[in-house]
Amino acid sequence: MPPARALVITTEVLLGVLFLVGVAAILLLPSLAGELAVSYPEYADLRVPLLATATVFTLLGLFAIVVVALLVRRIGIGAMLSRGSVRWVDLLGAALGCAAALVVVGFVVVSNGQAGSPFMALIQVLTCLALISLACVTRVLRSLLQNAIAMRAELDEVV
Repeated sequence: MPPARALVITTEVLLGVLFLVGVAAILLLPSLAGELAVSYPEYADLRVPLLATATVFTLLGLFAIVVVALLVRRIGIGAMLSRGSVRWVDLLGAALGCAAALVVVGFVVVSNGQAGSPFMALIQVLTCLALISLACVTRVLRSLLQNAIAMRAELDEVV
C-alpha cells in the first residue's frame, strides 16, 4: 500500500526546494570564492581547486536529491518493488561514495595549502564519516529492497 498522497507531494515539494537551494548555491559559489580570495590573499591559490570541489560536491548533492525524488515518486505510485528501483538506489550509493571522496580531496587541498584549522579538519572527518555511513545504510536498504522484490516475485508465482 503506497503512502498517503499528501505525504508524497509534501516530500517532493521539499526536495524541490532543496534542489533550488542547491542551484542557488552553485550560482553563488564563484562570487563567494572571489570575495574570499580578496579577503584572504594568502589563500588565493586555493580558490580554483576548492571552487571546483565545492561545485562538484553540490552537483552530487543535486543528483542525490533527484534520485531520492524519483524513488519517492516510485513509492507513491506503488512501483518501488522493481529492478529499476535497485539501479536508482545503486546510483544514490555511488553519489554518496563520490561525495565522501570529494571531502577527502578537499581535505588534501586545504592541508597542502596550509589553510585549515583543527576544527575544519574535524568537520571534514565527520562529514566523510557521515557520508560513508549513509552509503552503507543505502547498501543495507538496497539488500532489503532486493529481498522484497524476490518475495514479491515469489508471491506473484503462488497467486
